[in-house]
Amino acid sequence: MKFCFLFGHADCPDQVMPNLEQSIASAISNGVMNFYVGNRGAFDRLAATAVKRAKKNFPEVRLYLLLAYHPADHPQELSGGFDGSYYPMERRTPRRFAIVRANEAMLRQADYVICYVNHVGNARRLLELAQKRTDLTIDNVAERRRE
Repeated sequence: MKFCFLFGHADCPDQVMPNLEQSIASAISNGVMNFYVGNRGAFDRLAATAVKRAKKNFPEVRLYLLLAYHPADHPQELSGGFDGSYYPMERRTPRRFAIVRANEAMLRQADYVICYVNHVGNARRLLELAQKRTDLTIDNVAERRRE
């Protein structure tokens, strides 16, 4: 089953929500049923909200919280609308590398990426890594005008 990894800048503006919702609907129409998102900033909050809204029309869609830290070391309560959590690494990762490594692991597994990247930073580096995969569909909502 296809899955989508959502990532972006922590300072993402709320105005991207219409494009984000449209991107999620497009992913669903292309067979994506599982969505994975972190919980570190504005984009993650918006992305989770957009998927939760989509689930109202597509109850088969699943939303998972991406865990950067091993759940035994950092238990994470799930808020409403999440169907579970996912720790993508096989072993514990040092704290200072955890977020970067979790994101990289998700890129290796994803079929689809929806992101918000419009300036330098970790999200830009992650997008550049994603662009090296020829079999990955990438939708950067920062590149589209609001429709």
